[in-house]
Amino acid sequence: MAAQYLSKPRTSHGLANPGDSQLRLVLVGKTGAGNSTTGNSILREKVFLSTFLAVSITKHCKKGSGAWKGREVVIVDTPGLFDTEVPDTKTLKEITRCMVRTSPGPHTLLLVIPLGRYMPKGQKATEKILTMFGERAREDMIVLFTWKDDLGGMDFRDYLKQAPTAIQELIPKFRNHYCVVNNKATGAEQENQREQLLALVQDVVDKCNGRYYMNSLYQKTEEEIQKQIQVLQENYREELKRAKAQIKQDFREEIRKLKDEVEQQEWKVEMERQLAEMEAHWVSRQQTARDDVLSQYKILEIIFTLLQVASFVFSLFKD
Repeated sequence: MAAQYLSKPRTSHGLANPGDSQLRLVLVGKTGAGNSTTGNSILREKVFLSTFLAVSITKHCKKGSGAWKGREVVIVDTPGLFDTEVPDTKTLKEITRCMVRTSPGPHTLLLVIPLGRYMPKGQKATEKILTMFGERAREDMIVLFTWKDDLGGMDFRDYLKQAPTAIQELIPKFRNHYCVVNNKATGAEQENQREQLLALVQDVVDKCNGRYYMNSLYQKTEEEIQKQIQVLQENYREELKRAKAQIKQDFREEIRKLKDEVEQQEWKVEMERQLAEMEAHWVSRQQTARDDVLSQYKILEIIFTLLQVASFVFSLFKD
């Protein structure tokens, strides 16, 4: 594939959708920061594989969902996409997968930073995250500090007074949108910090008038998804037309053979029942066409090729 470097993504906010009951979050950070464990804490179940090893356990971009105050909370955990190593084609495709699974755009990006472990490699990972999503993504980003238990009961504000400069400088960069969590917490402590985090997420979303994050890559992704949805819905309409025509033909042939008017009427009633059933089935399929499109592997290949993700992201990992 010829290298075609995309310009820096134009960042904007997607229009608010009153019917959008989802709250889409993306966990980004360097391997070992606690992304997967944090996702599990928010969802209250072990959806994402986590470990204390310093290597990336999450090999594939994975999506999980739960509920909070009547909204569906969708979380996408990313593999070690922002480590310092140059990614291979599989990793690049995971970035595409992340965009597809959070399209038309995430409401919030959770930048996961481990307290006391924010070394130069982690700082470089943060730079690459901002390069990929764009500086304006900070408006939609929350810094999520993990390993709160390492503070040993110390108040976070007291910790900041003696924290490394890199940590101190992070918070104002993101408009003081931050949260500190202990991923080893259980029971009431775990539930309280979950509420605090999701309340902060909702506050950030409210300040953006309910709009979600979008850049040129997300825009192209959503346009292609919509195109595929329209194709699939048209196929469903054609399937419905053919199925109804077949039902009518089969029943009319049988009805013509009958001489008894009562029996004819019974068959007509049955025909109408089957037609209504078939109509309901394909109307339902049209309503779930988006889910059907996103479940198809080919959508990843189409968008991967369309966006030239390999060329674009590879450039981000060059020193």
